[in-house]
Amino acid sequence: MDEDVIQEVLDARASAMDNARPEAVAKVHAKQKFTARERIAMVLDEGSFVEYGVLAIPANKSMTGPADGLVQGFGTVEGHPVGIASYDYTVQGGTQTALNHGKFDRLLELVHDRRWPLVTFADGGGARAHDLAGSQRGMTGRWGTFDGMAVLSGWVPTVSVVSGRSFAGNASIAGLSDFIVATRDSAIGMGGPPLVEGAMGLKLTPDEIGPAEMHDRVGGIDLMVETEAEAIDAAGKYLRYFLYDLPDGEPDPWSERIRGIVPSNRRRAYDMRRVIRAIMDRDTVFELRPTWAPQLITALARLGGRSVGIIANQPLSVIAGAIDSDASDKIARFIQLCDAHEIAMVSLVDNPGYMVGRPAEEAGIARHHARPIIAHQNRTVPLYTIQLRKAYGLGPAAMGNSYAPRDIRLAWPTAESGGMGLEGASLLVNRDEIREVEQRDPAEAKRIRDEWATEMRERNSAINAGRRYEFDDVIAPEETRDVLISMLRMTPRAPLSAVKKHAVDAW
Repeated sequence: MDEDVIQEVLDARASAMDNARPEAVAKVHAKQKFTARERIAMVLDEGSFVEYGVLAIPANKSMTGPADGLVQGFGTVEGHPVGIASYDYTVQGGTQTALNHGKFDRLLELVHDRRWPLVTFADGGGARAHDLAGSQRGMTGRWGTFDGMAVLSGWVPTVSVVSGRSFAGNASIAGLSDFIVATRDSAIGMGGPPLVEGAMGLKLTPDEIGPAEMHDRVGGIDLMVETEAEAIDAAGKYLRYFLYDLPDGEPDPWSERIRGIVPSNRRRAYDMRRVIRAIMDRDTVFELRPTWAPQLITALARLGGRSVGIIANQPLSVIAGAIDSDASDKIARFIQLCDAHEIAMVSLVDNPGYMVGRPAEEAGIARHHARPIIAHQNRTVPLYTIQLRKAYGLGPAAMGNSYAPRDIRLAWPTAESGGMGLEGASLLVNRDEIREVEQRDPAEAKRIRDEWATEMRERNSAINAGRRYEFDDVIAPEETRDVLISMLRMTPRAPLSAVKKHAVDAW
C-alpha cells in the first residue's frame, strides 16, 4: 500500500485532534470550559471512544472546521455501550449543517438499533445558514435529527448537557432529551437574537432570551449546576441509574434517626428529603427538577443497590405538599420516564390534596390533575407506597396511593386519611349543630367542633385503617427500608420490552 496515501489519511485525522488546534483549545480553556473531545473523554471509559466522521469538513470550502463541528461516536461507561455526540463551539459556533446532521442521524439510527443510551453536548447556534441549504450530505440515518430524537424517547435513555449557548436546532435536541443538565451561565432558546429581532422587534442577547435560571424555575431543565465539570459528572450519574443495578447498598446515617423525622405534632412540618435519605442507599439520591413545583420531589436513587424512582410530597413547602398543575405534570412525566425504562417506583405520601380555587383553575388544574392519575393507571413497573401522614381527597390518586396498580401499600403510625381535611370534614358533617351553638356560645361551638375532629382522626388513624385492611401493613418507620428491599428482591427488574411501551412526554 502507498505509504503517502496512508500518511495523508493519518495527517488528516490528526489535524482534527485538539493537539493540532492549540489556539482554539486555549480559548475554550480560558472560559473554564472543555473542548468537545475533552467532554467526551470525561464521560467515557478511558480508551473506549470509537469516532464516526472525523474526516468530515464544512461543505463551504472557504471555511475550516474539524469533524464539521460535531465530534461523535460510541464508547463505554463502566463497560456499558453508549452513543455520544458533542457539538464543537469553536467550529462556527457549534452550528448544524447538512453534513453534520447526517452524521448525527446515523448515530441516532445505530443507538436505536443497538438500544444504547445517548449523551449529547448540545451547545450551538442552530443551522449554519450559509452552509446548510444545498450542501452535500453523506451517510445518514433513517430519520432526520429531530424525528430521530423523538423516536428514541421512551426507547433509550437520552441525556443532554448544555454548558454554553444552545439555540434553535441545538436547543431542540436538548428539549427532546429525557434529561437536561445545564450550567448557571448557559442559555437555551428556540430562536436566537436575529430571529427574535426579526419576529418581535426585540433586541436581546442570547443570555437574556433563555437564561438557565429561568428554565430552572419553569421546569425547562432537569438540573442546574455551577460548572461544566459538575454538569458532566451529573450526566454520568444520571446515566448509571439506567445502565445497571448494584448487588447491594449501604444505608445512610439518617436511617438510624428515621423515627424522629416526622413530628408528633401533626401541625408541624418536616423535610421529606430527610425521609428519602433515611430509606435509600447512602449518597445515591439524585433529584430532578428540584426548584420547579418544589412541593413535589422527584428523584432517582438506589435501594439495596437497585435503581428506583421516587415521588414524594414535601410538607416543608409553602403549600405543604399540595398538588397543583405544575406538580401534576412533574409527577406524570416522571412516572413515564421510570415506566419506559423499567425502574421500580417508591411513593412517599403526605398530601393535603390538590390545590383548589380560582388561581388553581386558571392554571388548568381541572385538566392537569388527570395526568398523574392516567400515568399511574398505565404504568406497569412496581410501585411501593408509604403513607407517612396526610392523604386527603384526590391527592392519593396522584401519588398512586388509591386505586392505582401497586405492589404494596404501607402506612406509618402517623398516617391519617379522608375525603378532605378532617377538621373541615367534622365542620361539614356537624355544621347545623355547631352553628346553632355558635350563636350563643362560640367557645362551646369550638369545643364541639374539635371533639368531632378528634373522633374523626381516631376513626381514620393508621391503626384503625389497618384493622379495616386499608393498608397491607402499618409499620414502624425503621422497618421501611428492609420491607422495600425485600419487595424489590422478589420482583427483579424486568427486561426491556421488544416493543416500545410509550414515549416520555416533554413535560
